[in-house]
Amino acid sequence: MIEKTRGIVLRSVNYRDNSVIVHIYTEVFGMQSYLVNGVRNQKGAIRPSHLMPLNLVEMVVYHKENQELHRIRELKCTPILNEVHFDVVKNSIAMFTTEILNACIHGEEPNSDLFEFLFHYVQVLDLEHAKLANYPIAFLLRLSRYLGCYPDSNFEDGFLLQIDDGRFSALEHCHGPTFNQESSALCYEFLKASDWHHVNPTREQRTALLEELIRYFDYHAFHGRKIKSHVVLKEVL
Repeated sequence: MIEKTRGIVLRSVNYRDNSVIVHIYTEVFGMQSYLVNGVRNQKGAIRPSHLMPLNLVEMVVYHKENQELHRIRELKCTPILNEVHFDVVKNSIAMFTTEILNACIHGEEPNSDLFEFLFHYVQVLDLEHAKLANYPIAFLLRLSRYLGCYPDSNFEDGFLLQIDDGRFSALEHCHGPTFNQESSALCYEFLKASDWHHVNPTREQRTALLEELIRYFDYHAFHGRKIKSHVVLKEVL
């Protein structure tokens, strides 16, 4: 059946001499895999540049239920990303974002709210120039809402964020691993901020919170996959 859908490119894997299998999170079908032939041919309609991670695309696809690998009839990048793949900082954030999504999103069930959030946030990354260092933290916290592990907002001074249930609690009531006190307070500051540009952590505070959030996602959403690209972010940001 021929269908139209928007999508977000997440990763491509070389297949034989001149083909790739590209994994795309689609608006209509959820996570899907597509076989694309002839991507390195000069006359090919779909080129490697079309399949770069986080590209936003509109597609006409051949879709069959209960089939693992599908085909793309037409694909175009829209809106076109102007900076994500060419700016060193934005590209590093894009690599991190893509790795997070590949670890968190599984199965074929579509989720229109999650898709719209991701589609919007990729555009924000492409257009944004201020406080890019805050982007990974803001992204993770907002993503957690769609994954069902958004932290609770019952914060008081001295409370720690518990990793297993996402609640802020006094030390004597904590029953497992927690964020440290400084990261807990900063996490709450991000959670309550209507605009993450207004949060002003030091580099050390931001790095520590990002590490804690990776632990949090490792518990709730990574399904055993290990994230490595945040190490690069430490240097770039």
